[in-house]
Amino acid sequence: MKNFTQFLLLMTGLLLGASRLQAQDVVAGGTHAGGGAGLAPAAAVSPDSIYVNTDSRPAFAGGDAALTAYLRKNIHYPEAALRQQVSGRVYVSFVLDRTGRVTDAHVVRGPGYGLNDEALRLVWLMPNWQPALQQGQPVRTACTIPINFDTQR
Repeated sequence: MKNFTQFLLLMTGLLLGASRLQAQDVVAGGTHAGGGAGLAPAAAVSPDSIYVNTDSRPAFAGGDAALTAYLRKNIHYPEAALRQQVSGRVYVSFVLDRTGRVTDAHVVRGPGYGLNDEALRLVWLMPNWQPALQQGQPVRTACTIPINFDTQR
């Protein structure tokens, strides 16, 4: 249970940190804030762009507690990993579309032994998220989450 709690704290930190990355800082003409003329209005939201830094971050339907419950309920520890007593964290990147549906999911890093495939399965089966908003409009958003596997749980 301690490791699962640590996983939740790490995942929350990564989700919050990812939303602060710079991806779509667009200034059309104008000067910097100290230049007297001010900043020009930001470019219109592009429906085809994938954003990382948005006005509001995406949220799992029901919040972080619901994400934890989803993972706890649906995770199946692979037999090969249990036999070899392999534990570890799998990082899965994906894009949430404008409706909050998971697309383009892939494993960034993981220990193997079936853990990578199981983490990817969990992400593909996730219910829709609440999409990120940019200038009040839902946008496609890049996300990465860690999924922790521990043989001691």
